[in-house]
Amino acid sequence: MTPFSRATILASSVLFVFTCSLSACGAPPAGNVENGQKWYKMNNCNACHGEKGNDGRGPNIAAIDMSFGSFVKKLRKKDAPIMPPYPESKISEQDAADIYAFLKSGK
Repeated sequence: MTPFSRATILASSVLFVFTCSLSACGAPPAGNVENGQKWYKMNNCNACHGEKGNDGRGPNIAAIDMSFGSFVKKLRKKDAPIMPPYPESKISEQDAADIYAFLKSGK
């Protein structure tokens, strides 16, 4: 094997690992529907949005049509007129992923 081909292989390997690590950083945690339903109720989301996210006085959030990142931004937002903010100390990233999975499921 020539030094040029080793350098090419090494550079390709580094680029592959870097690309894979970037895509993993942007991926939301896997959500669990059953846990999401539990967290949804424990955090009183159902008080405004209803038991299934579509039968309350708050906006319909059942079968939510937004990315996980957008969902978390809304969840953590401090300047919403009615909905209180939920910092990560109150709802962890994993719990948010579970709630998101529950809402996406439409159950």
